[in-house]
Amino acid sequence: MESIATLLAGAVLALGAAQWLKASPIPFLLLTGMALSNAGLLDSVELQGPLTLGATFLLFVGGMELDPGRFGRYRGAAIRVAVTQFVSVGIGGFAVALLLGFNTVTSLYLALALTASSTLVAVRLLQRRKQLFEPFGRLVLGVLLLQDLMVILMIPLVTRAAEGFRAAFTELLATLLLTALAVACLRWVGPWLLRVAEDEEIVLLLALALLFTFLGFAQLIGVSLISAAFLAGVGLSGFPVRGIVRGQLNSISDFFNAIFFTALGGIILLPGLRELGSALVFSLMVILLTTPVVAFLAERSGFSARPAVESGLLLSQTSELSLVVVLEGMILMQITPDVFTTVAVITALTMLLTPLIVSARVTRWVLRFHPLRRDTVIERQPADHVVLLGCGEAGMPLLETLLSSGHDVVVVDDDPGVIARLREGGVPSIRGDALDPEVLQDAAVSRASIVSSTVRRPRDNRLILGLAREIPVLVRVFDDEDAEWVSLHGGTPILSSEAAANAFFVWFDGVKTQAQAGSQAQV
Repeated sequence: MESIATLLAGAVLALGAAQWLKASPIPFLLLTGMALSNAGLLDSVELQGPLTLGATFLLFVGGMELDPGRFGRYRGAAIRVAVTQFVSVGIGGFAVALLLGFNTVTSLYLALALTASSTLVAVRLLQRRKQLFEPFGRLVLGVLLLQDLMVILMIPLVTRAAEGFRAAFTELLATLLLTALAVACLRWVGPWLLRVAEDEEIVLLLALALLFTFLGFAQLIGVSLISAAFLAGVGLSGFPVRGIVRGQLNSISDFFNAIFFTALGGIILLPGLRELGSALVFSLMVILLTTPVVAFLAERSGFSARPAVESGLLLSQTSELSLVVVLEGMILMQITPDVFTTVAVITALTMLLTPLIVSARVTRWVLRFHPLRRDTVIERQPADHVVLLGCGEAGMPLLETLLSSGHDVVVVDDDPGVIARLREGGVPSIRGDALDPEVLQDAAVSRASIVSSTVRRPRDNRLILGLAREIPVLVRVFDDEDAEWVSLHGGTPILSSEAAANAFFVWFDGVKTQAQAGSQAQV
């Protein structure tokens, strides 16, 4: 019991530190567990219970997020990106593992552990940056959930690889049987729960009963318990069942997650030079391979360059599920503790790096290597013109009105389809990132009469507002908090596209009137 009490105290301190630093709590929980273990304050035997319960709830709750309806119209893009990224990183990880001297079974475990990105880290960042419901946010969410499903389905092949093809194929069939049962629960059991339950507490009890039913059936047919817990969650992932069960489970799952990752840290060995070196190589491989693969496929699916690159950067880390995979391998004695330590270091390192590499500065730096990042076609240097930064659904009506009124306009957009249509119509346009200083220089922002920005995140307009200090800058915003920020930085916030058009002309006419009055006064 002393180990459990110490575990709880350590988890509280780790969570407090993570919240204070606004970082993912998982690396802090792992490091705390390692510190307590090496100080002799944790008993590895007593950690088995927290590890089992924590892994069960972690995967059960993770499975409940796999609702196909959440992908929306980005389902096809999510499938293409998820499958290609999964295969690419898996093959790359397997090859690197062999080159580093790991045996075949260990290399398979390492390859599978590297394929999944962290749902907890990515969703936390998307929520903090208010991007969860943006198109690329939905794409990332879909990729994350599909990755988790593919990892679960691949676990039988990896764990049974040493026993031969027949054993692996048999467990895969059993897992697919359990998957079919999960789909049936999603179709019929979830709606039935809502009909028979008189209150939310009854729904929670029935959901837990479903979880233990899956675990029992999995043990009967020889399926991994972690796969069963995940698939039980999938059976309850439909709306609105997921929301009700998650609401009841949030506090319980947060508790068990904290205990699980702290206990997991308690069984991690202190990494030596070999483990640290291998972890660094694998981490670089994940980041350098995931980013271009995801960005390329996202662009091919219709996303413009910047959100495509952001998607790749956001998926460039390993997952909490990676730790569960190698934990399973260590329990089965198919991998050694030092391999488990290597994956733990990879997970902690990439999770800590993710908030840094997804920053606007790193995104702009990566875009500099984009082959089509800056495509300037302007015959003369414009002056006293209108600059439209972004010309999608929100900017097109404004552009049409400006052109019909006889104004000179230069458009900046990173969507090749938009630029192609504009050039067909003879509109001066630049394909590039509206947050790239060189692109803004090509658009002659400093010589414009007015700048209108529909950049999706209003606070990304900091550079634009700095370059156009003496020029009116209209910025589309979505809430009062962003509107206040834009005003404080010298811009004019516009709350909707229709209001943007009206406000623009009021402002534009006022500026022209002032300019004409100034000219007449000089004369």
